[in-house]
Amino acid sequence: MNLESVRSLFMNVGKSIGLDLPVTDGGKHHRIEVTLRDTMALAPNGATSLAQLGDILGFAKLQLSSDPEQELYYKEHMSEFLRDQPELFESYAIRDAEICALYTAKIIKLYHEKTGKFRLPVTLTSIGVDMIQNYWVSNRIDPLEIVGKEKITEKTWSKRYKRNVTRKRLVSKKKLHWSEDFFTECYHGGRNEQFWFGPGPEGVWYDYDLTSAYPSAMALIGIPDWSSIRPITSNSELLAAGEFRHNDLAFANVNFKFPESVKYPVLPVRTENGLIFPRQGNSTTHVSEILLAKELGCHIKLVEGRFISSKHGRDPLDPSALRSRVFEGFSRMCIEERRKYPKRTLDNLFWKELVNSTYGKTAQGLRERRIYNLRDAETKRLEPSKITNPVYAAFITAFCRGVLGEIMNGLPDHCSIFSVTTDGFLTNATDQEMMEAGGYLAGYYHAARSSLRSEEELRDLPARIYEVKHIIRQPLGWRTRGQATLKSSEQADWKGFEDEPKEDEMIVLAKGGIKLRRFLSKTEQNNEIVSLFLGRKPTDTLTVTLGAGIREMYEQGMDFVDNEMTKRLSMEFDWKRRPTQASDVAVDPGKGQHGSHLAFATEPWDTVDQFNKVRELWERYTKDDPKCLKTRPDYDDFAHYFEGMLAAEGSAQAWLRKSGGPLKRLRRDLIVAQKLRQAGTHQLKPQALGRTQIFPTKKLKAKELAEMLSDSFGVPCSKSDVDNARKIKVFKPYQVPRTEQTVRALKMIKKELFPYLVIDEFLTKSAEFNIAVRDL
Repeated sequence: MNLESVRSLFMNVGKSIGLDLPVTDGGKHHRIEVTLRDTMALAPNGATSLAQLGDILGFAKLQLSSDPEQELYYKEHMSEFLRDQPELFESYAIRDAEICALYTAKIIKLYHEKTGKFRLPVTLTSIGVDMIQNYWVSNRIDPLEIVGKEKITEKTWSKRYKRNVTRKRLVSKKKLHWSEDFFTECYHGGRNEQFWFGPGPEGVWYDYDLTSAYPSAMALIGIPDWSSIRPITSNSELLAAGEFRHNDLAFANVNFKFPESVKYPVLPVRTENGLIFPRQGNSTTHVSEILLAKELGCHIKLVEGRFISSKHGRDPLDPSALRSRVFEGFSRMCIEERRKYPKRTLDNLFWKELVNSTYGKTAQGLRERRIYNLRDAETKRLEPSKITNPVYAAFITAFCRGVLGEIMNGLPDHCSIFSVTTDGFLTNATDQEMMEAGGYLAGYYHAARSSLRSEEELRDLPARIYEVKHIIRQPLGWRTRGQATLKSSEQADWKGFEDEPKEDEMIVLAKGGIKLRRFLSKTEQNNEIVSLFLGRKPTDTLTVTLGAGIREMYEQGMDFVDNEMTKRLSMEFDWKRRPTQASDVAVDPGKGQHGSHLAFATEPWDTVDQFNKVRELWERYTKDDPKCLKTRPDYDDFAHYFEGMLAAEGSAQAWLRKSGGPLKRLRRDLIVAQKLRQAGTHQLKPQALGRTQIFPTKKLKAKELAEMLSDSFGVPCSKSDVDNARKIKVFKPYQVPRTEQTVRALKMIKKELFPYLVIDEFLTKSAEFNIAVRDL
C-alpha cells in the first residue's frame, strides 16, 4: 500500500519500503529502505528507452548481433538469446542495470546542486516545479502570489477522531476564483490539423518548428495583479488600436465570421472530437488570436471578456521595457545553463526539458484527465500542480497558435501547407517566404527569444523564429498527427544548411496513434506505415502488444507482462477540414507498391455544425459496413450518401438505404405515384424514348417501366422492384432526398416520359450543404 501510480508507473512517493536483507554468516539482518522510481518519468523527452539514455551518458547498450535482422529477432525472443549466448545475455542484462544506476546518480547530483535536496525526484517535471519555486523565492517573489493562490486554514469534522480538526489548504485568490472557469475555457492546447489527405504533391517539403515555442511565449507574461481582474465591456474596448497589446492578459468570448478569402482561420472552437478552426462561430481565447483575426478581416462581436493588469509587463518590443516577468528569468537561467553543455548530452537535455516541461505544469488538471489511484483503488481526476494556472496556460498556447496562424496566412497563395502540429507545420514554402510571412506576433516572438539571451548571444541570434526539423520530397497524410513519407529528401535539398542531415531528419513520421512492433528504426516504421495505408482494407486489424496496466496488475495480482490486443486499423480522414478538390493520383514509394490512391485538398468548415454533421454521418455510414477512402468513387459514394441523408432529415430519412439510397427512394415513389396516377404521372409522352407503341394513357407493364428507369434514366430498377412498389397503397410526397442525382433524373423523366410530372412533390428540401468536390 506504499505504492502509487504516477503516469501509469509504480512508485512509492510518500513512504519508503523497508526490507531486511539476510547475511551469509547468519548474523543480524541488514535493514534497508527502498525507494522505487522509473527512468521513463525521469528521462528527457525523446530519450525514454535505456538505449537512448545509454547514448546520452556515453555508455551504450550492448549489441546482440552484428546482423540487424538477427538483433531485432533476439530482442523479441530473449529466451532464445539466453539459450544461444548465455554470457552475452548476462552482460546485456547487467549493462541495463549499469545505465539505470549511472543515470540515477547523475539526476540526484543535478537535483542536489540546484535545490540543495539530496534525493531522487519522482519525475523530471517535478524538478522543474521545485526549481522555479526556488527561483521565485530567491528573487523575493511569493511563489503562491505569483500563481494566484493563497493558503487558508479551515476546520473540518474528522470521523476518525470524532472531532473538528484544523488543516491548511491552497485555494485560488478570490477574484481569480470568480473568473477561473472563464480562463479555463480559454485554454485549448496546440493547433493540430491535416490539410491534405493521401499522397501530397511531389516537391521539396520543409518541416518548420517554432524555436523554443512555449518558453518564448512564457517569457512574455508580465507579473499579474490578481486583484485587478475586471470585465472587458465593449467591442470598441476589445478591438481599439493600442488598447490591448498582443502580450496583455486579456481574454474574451467572441462571435466571429472570417471572409472566405482566409485559408486558415485562427479562432479555435472546441468540439467533442478536438479543436477546429471554422470560418464562423463562437470562440473563447486570448487577445493575441483575436487581434490577429481582426487583421485578417474577421468580423468580431464581443460576448464577454476579462482583463488582468500586469506589473512590469511592458511591451517587449520596447527596448527600455523592464524585464521582470513571471517566467522570463527562470527560462533565461535554464537556457544559459543548457548552452554550457554540448547538444545531446544529459546536462543539455536536462535543462531543455526543465524549461519545456514548466508549461505542462501550468496546465495540469485544467482538463478532465483521470488516473487510477492505488491507495483508494479507484479512478480519480488528476490533481493540479503547485503552479497550475489557467491564465498562464491559456496565454502560452494561444500565443503559439497565433504565431503559427499569422505565418500560415502570410505565405504567398502558391504555397501549400500539408499539416500543422502544435508548434510547427509542413509546407513547401521556402526559407525566404517564411521570413517574409511574419507580422506583429512574430515580432513579439522574436523579442521574447531575444530576452532569453545574453548580449553576447544576441549578436549571433538569427532573425528566424523557426528551425527546419525535416525535409522530404513527398508526404503522405491521413488525419491529425498522422503523416508519413513517400519520398525522403536528397542531399541536394539540404544545401545551405550547416550540418549534414541525419537519416531521421530526411523522413517525416507521425503514426497517429498506431503502435508498431518494438525495436524498428524510424525508416522501418515509416515503410510499414506506408504499406499499411496503401494496402489497407475496411476489415484490416492490427495486433498491438501493450504492457499490462497499473489497475490490471493491482486488482489481478499479476506481474508486468505483455498483452496482445487486436484493433481495427483506422487510417481515414478525421474531417476537421472540408474536402474541396480530389482525384486518384499515382503513387510510387518503391518496394513494388506503385499504383494510385485518392488524394484531396481541403478548406475550413463554415461552422462547427457542419463538422459535427459530417462526423456523425460518416460514423453511421461505416458503422455496420466499414469502408475506406482509397479511390475517387469511394469518396463520391459517401458524398452522395451524405447529401441524401442530410436532405432527408426527419421522417424521410427512415429506411433510406446506405448504397444508392436517394435513387432507390426515387424509384419506389415514382412507381407508386404512377400506379395511383398522382404527381403528374397520369399521362405519358407519346412515343416516349422512341417507343412507337406508347400513347398518353397506356398502362405500362412492370418489365417495361423497369427497363425505362434503368436503361434511360440511370435509376436502378428490376421487374420485381416495380411489382413490390405497386403493392404500396398510398403515395407520400416529399420523401425523395433532393440531391444532384435525383433532381437530374427527375428532370430527364419529365422531359422524356411524364411531361406533366410535378417534380417538387417528390423532393425534400435541399440539403443545407454538401461535400461534393472538384477535380484536382
